[in-house]
Amino acid sequence: MAYDLLIKNARVVDGSGMPGYAADVAVQDGRIATIGRVREPAKRTIDADGLVLAPGFIDQHTHMDAHLLWDAAALPLPEHGVTSLVTGNCGLSLMPALPGHESALIGNFVRVEAMPRPLLETLDWRWNSTAEYLDLLDQRLGVNVACLVGHNAIRQCVLGDEAGEREATSDEIERMCDLMRQAMRDGAIGWSVNRNPGHFREDGKPLPSRIATEDELLRVVGVLTEFGAGVIQHSATGSRQVKDIDWIARLGEASGRPVVWSGVAFNRDQPDRWREQLDYLDGFFRQGLRLFGNTNIVPFANRFTLRNSQFFDILPSGMMLMGLPLEERRHALASPEVRSTLRAEMDPVFMTRVARLRVLQTRLPQNGALQGKNGAALARIRGAKDALDAMLDLALEEDLDTMFISSAPIEDPMGEIVRSPYTIVGQSDAGAHVQYLSNFGVCTTLLGHYVRERQLMSLEAAVRELTFNVASIFGIKDRGLVWPGWAADLVLFDPDTVESQDVEEANDYPGGLTRVLQHARGVHYTIVNGEVLIDNGAFTGMYPGNVIRNAYAEMRVPV
Repeated sequence: MAYDLLIKNARVVDGSGMPGYAADVAVQDGRIATIGRVREPAKRTIDADGLVLAPGFIDQHTHMDAHLLWDAAALPLPEHGVTSLVTGNCGLSLMPALPGHESALIGNFVRVEAMPRPLLETLDWRWNSTAEYLDLLDQRLGVNVACLVGHNAIRQCVLGDEAGEREATSDEIERMCDLMRQAMRDGAIGWSVNRNPGHFREDGKPLPSRIATEDELLRVVGVLTEFGAGVIQHSATGSRQVKDIDWIARLGEASGRPVVWSGVAFNRDQPDRWREQLDYLDGFFRQGLRLFGNTNIVPFANRFTLRNSQFFDILPSGMMLMGLPLEERRHALASPEVRSTLRAEMDPVFMTRVARLRVLQTRLPQNGALQGKNGAALARIRGAKDALDAMLDLALEEDLDTMFISSAPIEDPMGEIVRSPYTIVGQSDAGAHVQYLSNFGVCTTLLGHYVRERQLMSLEAAVRELTFNVASIFGIKDRGLVWPGWAADLVLFDPDTVESQDVEEANDYPGGLTRVLQHARGVHYTIVNGEVLIDNGAFTGMYPGNVIRNAYAEMRVPV
C-alpha cells in the first residue's frame, strides 16, 4: 500500500525544542504514519532537501470570525505556515447571537477592530448558537479553527440594548453562565473578555464587557471548572501595571484554567516594565496558576490616515473627534482650541509617539520629499510649533489622505521575553484593522528576523513557541509536534530565506473593499490534515481544515 504523502530528506524540527534531525516523514489518512528512513512508495513525494519540516504553526490571536465566512482558506495566513488559528479574541465573537441582535454585535467590531460596517453587513447570518456557527465553519475550511466565545456577545444576548449601559443582576449573570455552559458543550475553545478602557462600540459607548462587574466575570469564567477544558483570553491596556496581574490571577483561580493576557513586551518608554512583569508572574506560576503574558513580537505597524485612524482613541476627546463626520472633523482638526485640548490630554509617552510617527505616503507631489520623515523632523521642516501641529497641518493640506505609520523597532530584550516560559507568542490580529494594519507575518517574522537575522533565539526554540507551546496552553490535542499518530499539520520552509514581505493593499473583500495584507517568502509547503494547502507558495484550492473543539466537547462529538 502506498502512503498518501512522503516527505523525503527533511531536517525535522519537531516542535519539542529538541535539536533538529534528518528524516523522512510519511503521511496516511491525514496523520503522520512514520518517521525515519522510509522506502515504501507514496502517491506524492516531496523532496525537502535543504528545507526544515516543522509542525504547522498555530496563530492564537486572530479576529478571523467574519473573514472565514468570505475566505475559508484564511489567506494569506497559510502562506506563513499557519495550519490552525484561534479566533473570538478580545471579548469579540459573532456567537452566540439572538435574532435581531446582529447589528449590535457588528457594532462591537467596527471601532475596536476597525472593520467597516458595510463589510460586516455582507455576512449571510445563518446561525444563532455557538454550535450553529461552528457547524457552519466546519462545512468548508482551509485551516483548522478554534473559537473563543466573547463576553460581549454573551452580555448582548442577556441584556440586549442595555449591555453597554448597566451592571447585570444576579439572575442575569446566571443566564450568562448558562450561555457559557452551552458554548462549552457546543465546542468553544474557551472564553475571552476585553477590559481595555480605550475600546468603545461604534456608537461611542463602552464595550459591554467593560461594564461588567468583577463578580459577573468571575462567575462566568468559573463555568470552565465544570468542564476541565478551555482557556481564557484577556485583553486590556498595553501599558499594564504590574499590580494589574493580580486580577489576571483571580481569573485563573476562579476557572482553574490557563489565562492568556495582553501582555508582556519591551517598551523603550518603560524599559524595565517587562522584567518586573515576569518577576511578578514567577510567584503565581509557583502557586500553580498559568498566567501567560501574550507578547507582540511584531510591533504594530499602524498605517493610517486621519480619515480612518484610531490613533487618538485613547484620549478622552480623541474618540469623539475621530467619530465626527468628515467635514466637521476637518474643521475641528484645524481648531487651535481642539489642538490645545488634545495636547493637554497627552502624557509624555503619547507625545513621544506623535514625534516618532513617520509620513508613509503623501498625496500631493510637492510633499513627496516628506515621505519617511518623523513627526519631529516634520515640525522642523515646516516650521510648526510641534509634531502634532505638523502632522495635522499636513493632513489637512492633503484632505486627510496623508498616510502615516506608527511603529517601533524590534529590541534585543524581546528575545529574552519570548524565551520566557511565562509568555506566549502571537497577536497577529489577522482579520482586524483591515484597512491600515497587517501583522499576518508573526510566524515568518519570528523565524526570519528573531532567529536568522538577530539570533535572539534558536530555530528549535522558535518553532516550539509557534507550535507545541500554543497547543499545550489551548488544549489542542494531536497537534504541535511531528510525532507518529498525530495530525499531519506540517510546514516546509527554507530557514535561509523565510520572512514576511512588505504590507500591500488588496481589493479582495466583498464589495471590492480594500484591505492590507502580508505575503511570505521562503515557505514552500503548508500541509493541513495531510493535504497540501500551499504548494510552492501558492494556494492549491483544497479545503482540508476542521473546527477544533475543546476536549470535553470532542469526547462527545460523533466520529
